[in-house]
Amino acid sequence: MAIRHIHPEELSDKRIDVHAHVGVSLKAFAAMEYPYAQTLEGLYYRQRTGGVDVNVVFPLGPDLFFDPHALLAGDAVPAARPLSSVPYGIENQMLLREVFTFCPELSPRFLPFVSVDPGRKVDEQLELLEELDRDYPLYGIKIAPVLCQTPIARLLDRGAGFLDFARDRDLPFLFHTTVDPNESYSQASATLEVVEANPDLRFCLAHCIAFHRGYLDRAAALENCWVDTSALAIQVQLAASGSSLTATGSDRIDADFSDPNRVLRALVEAYPRTILWGTDSPAYAYICRRRQGEDTFEDFRLKARYEDEVAALESLPPSECQAISSHNTVRFLFGNKVTK
Repeated sequence: MAIRHIHPEELSDKRIDVHAHVGVSLKAFAAMEYPYAQTLEGLYYRQRTGGVDVNVVFPLGPDLFFDPHALLAGDAVPAARPLSSVPYGIENQMLLREVFTFCPELSPRFLPFVSVDPGRKVDEQLELLEELDRDYPLYGIKIAPVLCQTPIARLLDRGAGFLDFARDRDLPFLFHTTVDPNESYSQASATLEVVEANPDLRFCLAHCIAFHRGYLDRAAALENCWVDTSALAIQVQLAASGSSLTATGSDRIDADFSDPNRVLRALVEAYPRTILWGTDSPAYAYICRRRQGEDTFEDFRLKARYEDEVAALESLPPSECQAISSHNTVRFLFGNKVTK
């Protein structure tokens, strides 16, 4: 089957999940954490149960570049003889092979983003991305700074080549984002500085920016910024428990945090052109221990289901459901290529 690009007009009125993973985390499996893997075919069957037409997908983690024993101890330390020569090197190649070579019959349902480490081996990563771009359609770049333990601010200095790579190809970015004061890699304030410094690029900040009113307002005021709802159910669990991983007190949006459906409705009513729907599959449940900063670890024991993410979307009126799972998403993905 010939490899072909998906064009924005093909996605009109499709239900799109903007945030999902394919691949494996060896660290999570070795540490007996959950989730640790998802195949493209497995995600396809989730799509069928949730009425999803298309998924943005990216690798689950960068583990093959790092020392596995150090990862188990919580440290992202490059291996002396890494299995992957650069962060996400094999993971990106495997994702694209899975979409276009191993499961070509499913390729019209998936929009692959490559993942990068914004600070390590930047030139070498870019060289590999150039090769992949010659062979496969690329639809964007995902960065999870906390997994690489590299601050997102590196994009403004040593990682600026990734911005240029995206600019040359009109590709959007999706950032893992947090307001946790102990997490020093993915802070919302730093991600928004990157967004504001690059008004000609498109960005999505993940996980509802932890329901922080000020950051949501700031994102909504920007023409080049969107916010996704990935792993909504467990984010609401955190907020309801008063966790510092989400906004608290007057910093938090007004919503009924006893019910994810009501929280989503509040978000969409407040930010109708900014919110994008995503599940974070398979990480709508998250049970692990993760380094958050230099001397800070967090134990996550969060459990929800794919059905919870779909149910929240389907609780919206049809016009709002379509806006956050189709119209807004196509605008984020394709920008000025969208003609209507």
